[in-house]
Amino acid sequence: MSCIFLLSQCDNSDILDNGDNDDGHNITPIETWDYSTIAVIARITDNSSGWSLCVMDKSGNDLRKIVDKTVACQKPIRSHFGTKLLFTSVKFDSWTNEDNSVGTSSEYELCMVNTDGTNLVLIDHIDTTESASFGSIAWSPDDSQIVYVKYSGASWEKHDLILYNISDNTRKILKTKGDICTPKFSPDGKQIVYCASTENNHHIYKMDVNGSNNQLIISNASSPKWSPQGDKIVYSSSGEEREAQIFVANADGRNQKQLTFTVSPQRWPGPWAPDGNGDPQWTPDGKKIVYVSWESARPEIFIMNADGSNQTRLTTAEFRDENPEITPDGQYILFSSRRSDMMNNGIVIMSLDGSNQRVLSNVGICPVACR
Repeated sequence: MSCIFLLSQCDNSDILDNGDNDDGHNITPIETWDYSTIAVIARITDNSSGWSLCVMDKSGNDLRKIVDKTVACQKPIRSHFGTKLLFTSVKFDSWTNEDNSVGTSSEYELCMVNTDGTNLVLIDHIDTTESASFGSIAWSPDDSQIVYVKYSGASWEKHDLILYNISDNTRKILKTKGDICTPKFSPDGKQIVYCASTENNHHIYKMDVNGSNNQLIISNASSPKWSPQGDKIVYSSSGEEREAQIFVANADGRNQKQLTFTVSPQRWPGPWAPDGNGDPQWTPDGKKIVYVSWESARPEIFIMNADGSNQTRLTTAEFRDENPEITPDGQYILFSSRRSDMMNNGIVIMSLDGSNQRVLSNVGICPVACR
């Protein structure tokens, strides 16, 4: 089994591994703060295909770029207190050699910035001489640390899980199993859950935040996310037809239960082809899960109870609705949408039950609610 990805509006050449387009953070019930801005990535520079990190107010007005960098096609990762963002910038260069062959190079930066664009901080850097890239990123619950994946080697065969302390600018490589993706801190900040590939299968592991007590908890699974209370983990695994499905288990891996079963009527080619259900997001109270389903042959947003009951389709688009983000108050869902040929990529908001859908912006994807 491989890590499960949902194809998005990003061009394939732009995509960096971000697990399953996960937002990289958890929201605990005590963090039900009001949001005033929405961060997105958008193509707003004339004659450029590059993505920019932008913010707009919660009504969809005043869309503006906040950093003068081209960013990867990857959802910004908001801090738990809502005031900072983590993102990856990317700079591509190409040239023509004497034999008319084309040479290319890329440079990446992992950065942190306030949501108003101030206090830009470089966390890690990959220059053009390295064959490397950054993967999944997550904040600790108190925003004092982050954990991220760094791929390196000729074929990115080396995967390091790095724990970075923001206050003293120190980092530690945590000892893990296999090829790493989608690490997440537990809501109490004491543990990290992650998936790792060993012998061509992905499994979910859990360890203490210092890297000790590393243990396998769920086999043949990927993309784990803690419930807000920390007692459950929702994750992706294969259904009977090898399609992506959503499962839930106790935090120790026991009582595994498949929640979704639908399959896309159109089978897409390729190893990362979407064909089932994925990208689950817990509501702040832990009672419901919002997710993306391909049961109509295109991505649409659904909601269900945390036990898998009452699965309800919330959106109907001509092309695609995806990247759901539940606002911290638990009242609304922000999402990326392509509703028609007249609207390429845009941001839509709706109530948690799917009512009151409203377009906030006709540009941008991967919305994140911020302070």
